[in-house]
Amino acid sequence: MCGLAGIASAAIPDAERQALIALYNSTDGANWTVRDNWRNPGDTDFNDPGTECTWHGITCLLGNAVKIIDLRDNNLSGSLPPELGDFPNLERLNLEVNELTGSIPPELGNLSNLQQLWLGYNDLTGSIPSQLRFLSDLVMLALARNQLTESIPPELGDLSNLQRLDLENNELTGSIPPELGDLLNLELIFFEANQLTGSIPPELGSLVNLKSLWLDANQLTGSIPPELGSLTNLEDLSLVANHLTGTIPPELRSLSNLRILDLGGNQLSGSIPPQLGDLSNLYVLLLGRNQLSGSIPASLGNCSGLIWLGLQSNQLTGSIPPELEQLTSLWDSDGLRLRWNAVHSSNAALIAFLDSKQSGGDWQSTQTIAPLNLVVGAIRDHTVWLSWDAVTYTQDGGYELYVKETTSSQWLLSGATDSKTTTIFPVTGLDPATQYDFAVKTYTNPHASNQNRVLSDLSSVVTATTADTGSIAPVIRKSGTSPWTLFTTEIFDSYLWSTGETTRIISVDPSDTTWYWVTTTLAGSSDESATVLVDPNLPAEIFADGFEGGTTAEWSTTIP
Repeated sequence: MCGLAGIASAAIPDAERQALIALYNSTDGANWTVRDNWRNPGDTDFNDPGTECTWHGITCLLGNAVKIIDLRDNNLSGSLPPELGDFPNLERLNLEVNELTGSIPPELGNLSNLQQLWLGYNDLTGSIPSQLRFLSDLVMLALARNQLTESIPPELGDLSNLQRLDLENNELTGSIPPELGDLLNLELIFFEANQLTGSIPPELGSLVNLKSLWLDANQLTGSIPPELGSLTNLEDLSLVANHLTGTIPPELRSLSNLRILDLGGNQLSGSIPPQLGDLSNLYVLLLGRNQLSGSIPASLGNCSGLIWLGLQSNQLTGSIPPELEQLTSLWDSDGLRLRWNAVHSSNAALIAFLDSKQSGGDWQSTQTIAPLNLVVGAIRDHTVWLSWDAVTYTQDGGYELYVKETTSSQWLLSGATDSKTTTIFPVTGLDPATQYDFAVKTYTNPHASNQNRVLSDLSSVVTATTADTGSIAPVIRKSGTSPWTLFTTEIFDSYLWSTGETTRIISVDPSDTTWYWVTTTLAGSSDESATVLVDPNLPAEIFADGFEGGTTAEWSTTIP
């Protein structure tokens, strides 16, 4: 055996020497990038006892026991030997950024003085050993970017000194253990890009020293616990790309140190809490790709440090508050995402400012806005025809027509077009000699850029009083199953359907949700119309007595 002259000292315990040799042999030490002093060139044996503290990556205590093993980014391959548990004085084990495979040895739970365990950026498989619970001095546990499976051991909640828990980019399943709420010294949680399910434990709200909570790209469900508002030291909160529902808790206003809030890519609903405007240190706020509705709070203009604001692909409506023009720190050309909502503005300066911050410039062309220039056309006893100007964004939807008696506060859905290029439609089923209010909304169906159905604000309201000439309104009934047959209960002189057909009876596809109308004429009477909704989800009894337009309460929809 060849020694290293002049540098040998008292040998480390033989069990530790053998554990180092086992590590070398198990991880293809001959092909390590650096293996200085483990063997002399050409030797088949390891260097003499007493030289171990000079081996590359090995640091010893004065008492000649291994204190640190640091072989990160050194081309280690193969598996970790169970002998790694034979270092009772080891404080740091860093084998990150290698090509290690196999499982994490449960024997690592014997490292009673270990403070840092770094095994990330390898190809380790299997579960996280519950025996790690015995590492009572552990401060850092970093297992990111492996292929670890099964659930996070609840026993990790025993690691009372833990400050960093990094499990990101694995294949972990199951729920987040509520026991982690006992780790009162924890500052960093990185669980992103796993397959975690279940809800976010409210117990995490007890982690008063937590600075970063990254749970994105999992399959978490349920609501965001309001208890997270107790994390007053939190700087980063990322829950993006889960399946979270419910509303955004206004309690998040207490996160006064928050810099990043990313809740995008979930199924959150309700309005954006105006309390988020209290987060004065926020520089990233991402709420896009949810189901948020209501208006954009003017208070967001208080977040003057924002460099990135994402609100795209929701159901937001209303006029954009001019206070957003105060967000001058937003990145030019990419700091704002507003597309695929129903927001609007008539403020030229604000529009120009938002264009300058929006990726690709123009944000208005994708908004679902109410049509302009709604006017009343022909007026009959039971029918009023409406027309309006087509909106700019003409894809993926159409218009909904609403009616109410002027003395009423209840709007009723009375019809809808299949296209945004159709700009004329009858409101039918009205009573003679009655004053009505009419309005229109634009709708956009789910599509590749927004999975929500988006509905605009109500258009301007127009008013008309129906005639009183004694004319007869048609009633539409259906028969058959597939296809459906639509027909008028009475016989008239002529018929004109919205399909262009001119017969009393037409066939329609029941699988398509579509509004149809027919206009009829009868000698000695003015023309009249009737509308009908064909919807595969409507119960059959709706058709029992026929349709007479928008006054049929069973199929009309009340709006606020």
